[in-house]
Amino acid sequence: MTQQVQLRSIVFKDINQVELETKVKTFKLGPSEVLIQTLYSCISAGTEVAKLSGLQKVSYPLYVGNRAVGHVIAIGTEVDHLTVGEFVFSHIHHQSYSIGQQLVCPLPNQLEQPVAAMLGMGLVAIAGIQTAQPELGDVVIVTGGGLVGQLTAQLTVLSGATPVLIDIVDERLHVAHLCGINTTINPNRENPKAYIMELTSGRGADIILECTGVPSVSLSAIDYARRNGKFVFVGSPRGRYQTDITPFLEKVHLWKPGGNLTLLGAHEWKLPVKQNDFCKHSMEQNCKLLSRLVIEKKLRLDPLISHIYKPEEAQESYQDLIEHQNKVLGAIFDWRD
Repeated sequence: MTQQVQLRSIVFKDINQVELETKVKTFKLGPSEVLIQTLYSCISAGTEVAKLSGLQKVSYPLYVGNRAVGHVIAIGTEVDHLTVGEFVFSHIHHQSYSIGQQLVCPLPNQLEQPVAAMLGMGLVAIAGIQTAQPELGDVVIVTGGGLVGQLTAQLTVLSGATPVLIDIVDERLHVAHLCGINTTINPNRENPKAYIMELTSGRGADIILECTGVPSVSLSAIDYARRNGKFVFVGSPRGRYQTDITPFLEKVHLWKPGGNLTLLGAHEWKLPVKQNDFCKHSMEQNCKLLSRLVIEKKLRLDPLISHIYKPEEAQESYQDLIEHQNKVLGAIFDWRD
């Protein structure tokens, strides 16, 4: 099956150069593939800004984006779990039409709104929660108040634990309060370690969920942990950083206060796309769980959207992310005509 469309795509042409490319494209569907017309796509700020700025080495031109929602407009001959017209989430680029990639998860029609595109960031956050396994009564430190950190903190509350969100941007901490995160710290005004030790009667936090991807933050955040605690990388570490790593390793290894830590990675792609008998969780299962939590108003996404851009504003959108971190939190592209 083939289908010809007028395709619009956001492309990184070079470092700090963003363009909206328009061309006629003919999609040829394989038997198990689906073609999706995009409604909304979510900017994964940490990943995409790192690639645009040169912090993460990539080859240009680069087609970017991997979290979007839209309607299925064509299906291959062997597709039996989706129908034309169905509203779905998929890991697809910032473009007006795409072949569904990896996960193509059907969503309830009542989620047909911009916030649905942020379910992809929820998949990152929930992988961190499922890796860390917080329990009722745990104190959990979440470093970073971007989309992943905000969603991680909300999911921590739903697990029964107490999150403490740390970020240097007051506007992000304000949004966290709107979403039910009661305890936040701005380290520019308050000593996080002193606060956490007072909160935990000198023991330290049970779990650290590192959501910034900034190596220097990891080195400071490990000091907030209790003995036998867990340190989980939720955000992907990026950028070159030179330091003495021995104190960090001692925290993991030595039997002393704040030591003997378990160090864990929680990349979302550690999970299978489809559920199987060998893994408790899957990306499809998580996507459906997150959508249900949003519908039940247990997971709040609306306060997280700060900007909705048209694709023609792509250069402006990424410039805002780089230059106005205190103003941009959740950024969505609206692909509707």
